[in-house]
Amino acid sequence: MTKADILIKEFNKKYKEELITKGTVVHQCQRIPFSSPRANYMLYGGIPRGRLTEFAGAEGSGKTTSSLDIVGNAQKLFKQEWEEAVNKLESIEKPNKAEIAELARLREEGPKRVLWVDCENTFDEDWARILHVDMDNMDYMSPQSQSAEQIFEVVIQLIETGEYGLVVIDSYGSMMSQQAYDKTMEDKTYGGIAYALTQFSKKAEMFCAKTNCALIGINQIREDMNSMYGGTTTTGGKAWKHHCSVRLTFSKGDHFDDKYAKVAKTKCEDPFGHYVQIFVEKTKVCKPNRKLGFYTLEYENGINAIQDYIGIALKYDIIKQGGAWFTFVDPITGEMLCDEEGSEVKVQGLKNVPEFLKNNTEYFDHVKQYIDKLISGDI
Repeated sequence: MTKADILIKEFNKKYKEELITKGTVVHQCQRIPFSSPRANYMLYGGIPRGRLTEFAGAEGSGKTTSSLDIVGNAQKLFKQEWEEAVNKLESIEKPNKAEIAELARLREEGPKRVLWVDCENTFDEDWARILHVDMDNMDYMSPQSQSAEQIFEVVIQLIETGEYGLVVIDSYGSMMSQQAYDKTMEDKTYGGIAYALTQFSKKAEMFCAKTNCALIGINQIREDMNSMYGGTTTTGGKAWKHHCSVRLTFSKGDHFDDKYAKVAKTKCEDPFGHYVQIFVEKTKVCKPNRKLGFYTLEYENGINAIQDYIGIALKYDIIKQGGAWFTFVDPITGEMLCDEEGSEVKVQGLKNVPEFLKNNTEYFDHVKQYIDKLISGDI
């Protein structure tokens, strides 16, 4: 054994993990999905776990709505993972001490928890429930007079426990640094929360990776005063942007009526919903080849996943349009799908396709299975 091999062995023993290995050890990036397949398609499955993600955009662009959607899906995912882990350990006939201890820990802690940090104090509980958030099982933090440094310290300590699978901070633009708190309105302050956010980003990146916790930081877009050509930037300096594995910019798209026809702003008295546009500014968890997309948001029902599945299906010719008629295609053979009598399955009018898929689950499953493979990059 060489001197280097001896040192590597000692380091791995000292830090109690495979710090240095022969060749690379690929860590599969787990994800928390959006409800919309269009949004998942852009990131090959959703936002990454164990990493930092930024949701940025102007007011009313869909940042908070998208975060709430992620929260609802995370709660379902964490519960499912916990039940599977508990059932697996309970099925062991003669568990050893480590397995018994792990089962006791899982029963005591329960599923991974979700924390929402509401710095703006504008949380809409009714809207959250529409987006399928389980309010009774979400930890909610509402800072009143705490500085950015104090809020960040609380968040770091909670993440470090390993009991949290998702933390959402809404938003950085509403925070005030300790320096600003200690001074009067007449005193000048410099840097805002940039220094505090820099220190937080470094710690959060490390502890999120260690505990597999996803962190979403919601940020506002501001005018870039340092650019002679105009442009925009986000709050908090450059360090936060550097430490984020994914950065998404949201903007408000067109409104639509109950038939999903676009409605002009001048005639938009009572819209049924609107499209939320997403641009991938940065991604280090997948190929950056899917930059721009959107999802369908209804004001009464939240995100319409079926409508978004149809959009992707039309793009990849899984559903084909011929005039006002829509037919379904087998993506493997390229043949039109037929009913039991041998006639091609047809639906007249785009507005009738979602209802048809709801009532005929075999065709919806056919579309969904293929698109899910497209989302993950398997095909």
